[in-house]
Amino acid sequence: METLFFILAKIIRIWLDLTSLAMMVRMLLPLFTDAEDSKINEICCYISEPFVAPVRAAMYKMNIGQSSPIDWGFFVAYFILWLLRSFLPEI
Repeated sequence: METLFFILAKIIRIWLDLTSLAMMVRMLLPLFTDAEDSKINEICCYISEPFVAPVRAAMYKMNIGQSSPIDWGFFVAYFILWLLRSFLPEI
């Protein structure tokens, strides 16, 4: 049973790491290239948007950050992923 939890924690950690990396690439890519037409951006959006969209929707319903030019939902989603990853055991 311990092995099963080890494998599950490892899979979740890899999944969270991949999502965090996709979010980071998605954030930095427009600084270096035209991100709208990039396949890399499309893949990163596909990976990260399931995490970002619910946070944006919740923040929109609470009327938080709507008048700001910064996408706060993106940063809050990244912070939530970081918290989830920190709760997993180090493997």
